[in-house]
Amino acid sequence: MPKSFKGLALGVAAAAFTTLAVTGQSNAKEFKLTASSSHPPVIPWVAVIKNHVVPESVKRAKALGHTIKWTEAYAGALYNFQNTLEGIEEGLGDLGWVGTLWEPNKLPLHNATFYMPFVTDSTVIAASIQNEMHDTIPALKAALEKHNQVYLGPQTIDDYVLITKKPLKTLADLKGLKLFAPGASSQWLTGTGAVPVNGGLTIYYNGIKTGVTDGAILPGSSVLPFKLYEVAPYVTKAGLGGGITGALTMNKRTFDKLPPELQKMFRDLGREYGEKVSNAVASNHKKHFSQLLPKAGAKITILPLEEQKKWAMLLPDLAGEWAKTVEAKGQPAKKVIKAYMDGVRKAGVKPLRDWDK
Repeated sequence: MPKSFKGLALGVAAAAFTTLAVTGQSNAKEFKLTASSSHPPVIPWVAVIKNHVVPESVKRAKALGHTIKWTEAYAGALYNFQNTLEGIEEGLGDLGWVGTLWEPNKLPLHNATFYMPFVTDSTVIAASIQNEMHDTIPALKAALEKHNQVYLGPQTIDDYVLITKKPLKTLADLKGLKLFAPGASSQWLTGTGAVPVNGGLTIYYNGIKTGVTDGAILPGSSVLPFKLYEVAPYVTKAGLGGGITGALTMNKRTFDKLPPELQKMFRDLGREYGEKVSNAVASNHKKHFSQLLPKAGAKITILPLEEQKKWAMLLPDLAGEWAKTVEAKGQPAKKVIKAYMDGVRKAGVKPLRDWDK
């Protein structure tokens, strides 16, 4: 972590802004917590924190004989998209959304689906599998605990699409384009001739407008709220699928100081968070593409299925190569790949490519 960021964390902690505050003895009933995120509550995985987790925790805690007083700090008030993991780890936020997609080195197992594109666009299926993996693969839980966090619930994303300044009719049209493609998603462009550029949703608009890139690969439900169709009007669905891109977590020091009944309450809220986010993202995607984006002027097309298959098979063995590297570090990458692919097929989905075979 950058020295300046550590200094900020210490300063905020010293001011007791985000640190768990308890009045009285260890059985005290008032807790001061901070909910935080790098992104604004215009997107579902932050909106559900603001509109469900925070108010429901207050109500349920009261029924259990406790009081929770929240400070809410969204839209990068405490840290940017590159520091979501560190923000909760250092206690800038007690509870928040962690974008695991920006942590391929610190949280490799949480990035598994980025090495398995063209699998499924169902957020509901992915969220269910994410919870199941956290329940059955201890290494996932341990990875977050290493960074002083407790996993509460899943955050999955809808079908990734391409937005560009010019139309895409075939795979060959990608050649020479510079595209925002965060973290491990940059590898989806391998062999296409396109150049990946790292970034987060909050910088895409200006980056595309000023010519830093020609467009982006991003979740379809994000095009409308960030008005990206204004700078890259051509929106192409290419079968890339969605997957696991984050999680709702709580600072472990904070969590450990809570009484058992509140710990259970937050775990329950975490599961509800995952359900609400996955359903909201899926609903938004459908509504955006069938109604709102066309009305706003976006030009939506679907890359022909044969071109999708060609792209899927053009890619190197992303999952196998990733697993080999991660397994060498003692992490059960192959187990995660198999669990995800088995879960998808069990749900009745037929992937364009079986990454575990």
